Amino acid sequence: MLAYFIIGAALLLALVIGGQSLAGADPKKLVKALRITAVVLLGAAAAFFALTGRFVFAPPLALAALFFFRDKPFFGGSRPSQGQKSDVKTNWLRATLNHDTGDMDGEILQGRFAGEKLSALSLQQLLDFRREAAADEQTVAILNTFLERNFSEDPAFEEGAGTGSKEQETRARATDGPMSRQEAFNILELESDATTEEIKKAHRRLMKKFHPDHNGSDYMAAKLNEAKDFLLKT
Repeated sequence: MLAYFIIGAALLLALVIGGQSLAGADPKKLVKALRITAVVLLGAAAAFFALTGRFVFAPPLALAALFFFRDKPFFGGSRPSQGQKSDVKTNWLRATLNHDTGDMDGEILQGRFAGEKLSALSLQQLLDFRREAAADEQTVAILNTFLERNFSEDPAFEEGAGTGSKEQETRARATDGPMSRQEAFNILELESDATTEEIKKAHRRLMKKFHPDHNGSDYMAAKLNEAKDFLLKT
């Protein structure tokens, strides 16, 4: 009877002490505290039964104490995730997305920056690469995602954010022959009844955005000049 009384008293004391701090406890600290408490109680009980000659109870309690003594989760033996990744390859880029961390990077496969990692390039270099690969829609889409993840708060990115899609659209609409009147209006983002003043104003506005000296594009600057000249002469 004395043995059961000691065990019951110990468990009651543990419940009272633990209950006072249970509500606001950190889950990780709580698990650790419960593990330590279990080790102490089970070890003490095993020692008591061994000292009193009741060896039939001591080994199971000692094994239970060793179980709680392990620095491992109570259930399951799974390892931490090794990180699931998705790989996408285009003509210009081999990109990787880590699903666990959300980190994204890529290796450039051709052009001026061939062999470089996206993460190793500056914003200006990334914008240059985007202009270089503007005809490849998939590459531009992946690169825009990388830019938004890493440079969304950079003012320079905001200024050059639309250059890739605009240039891509202009290249897609371009014809092999001379520029048409409708194409010129599209490049300057104007309606077909735009006035001379509106043409000049649109040209100035877009040149500020696409000029090579402001993270713009040589191709777009040339197209804007050609569109303005064409419309003012016709």
